Amino acid sequence: MREMRAVEITRYGGSFELARRAVPTAGPHEVLLKVEASGLCSTDLHILEGRMDLGVLPRVPGHETAGVVAEIGAGVDSWEPGEHAVVAVDTVCGRCRHCLTGQPQRCVERVRIGFERDGGHADYVVVPERNLVRLPVSVGFEEAAILPDAVACMYHALLARGGLHAGERVLILGAGGIGIHGVQIAKYAGAEVIATSRNTARLEAVQRYGGIPIDPTREELTVKVNELTRGEGVDLVADCVGTIESIRSALDVVRPGGKVLVVAYIAAEFAVDSLDMMLYEKELIGCRGSSLRELEEVVALTASGAIEPVIGLRLELSEIARAAESLRNGEMVGRIVLTRG
Repeated sequence: MREMRAVEITRYGGSFELARRAVPTAGPHEVLLKVEASGLCSTDLHILEGRMDLGVLPRVPGHETAGVVAEIGAGVDSWEPGEHAVVAVDTVCGRCRHCLTGQPQRCVERVRIGFERDGGHADYVVVPERNLVRLPVSVGFEEAAILPDAVACMYHALLARGGLHAGERVLILGAGGIGIHGVQIAKYAGAEVIATSRNTARLEAVQRYGGIPIDPTREELTVKVNELTRGEGVDLVADCVGTIESIRSALDVVRPGGKVLVVAYIAAEFAVDSLDMMLYEKELIGCRGSSLRELEEVVALTASGAIEPVIGLRLELSEIARAAESLRNGEMVGRIVLTRG
């Protein structure tokens, strides 16, 4: 029996455990991917805490994955061993109204890799062939690994859900692992970008990528946004914090007719001023995931240099405990990537 290392969640509220298990076998229309890098996301911590029911445990998390095709299953004719690929998160039915109208991230039968299905925090993972996107040689595995979530989700949120246009003003609340990529995407779209953080290094990164940084512990957000927008407010807010306070702040600074994108989730619920939303026609919009097409576009933008995946810390898979602790501390700029030695 061939064995591999895999990070497992064996019980909610516990810790990530590095285990040995059998290398999985690719079934019909599936591919066995040798994982070269996987991104560690705050959602992995939420899963560990039990905020999502994954079904039968143990489960291997990891929804940001890149690697090399090792083996192909029966019926696979679009991939060959040795090709480089990044993995789209959602396995979908292809038949429901959402899939048929180009919104597969809403599929009623979706099964997510790294959630309900074993993911990429392992040496190997089996995925459906249609979940793979080819990587050009110019995009490395570590950079590619974080594209499916840290980059593609913000791409979907800002462009598809937010309808962002050139010349608009965008506020990114929280320039962390996902927010710093939102700054780049918004700038690429031709927007004026403001982004917040309480971390000096993150604020410097915002400025480096063309955004206007705000430290809300030093400047009152509403006052500063009004100053920057001459009292008009911003056209679009992407909330990458997900607290009661961040939603309230977002609705305070968005202009009449503007949109607030709910990208992150920490608070289980929040309250809004319904009169304010009605009088000023403000929109509150949920954002989740991305389509395969959007991931392909993000890969192309990365290859062209238009988007730079930001990696704040690289650790080997065996250092999962240290990686999780670093993520909880939240001090680095960008994503944590688990490499394979």
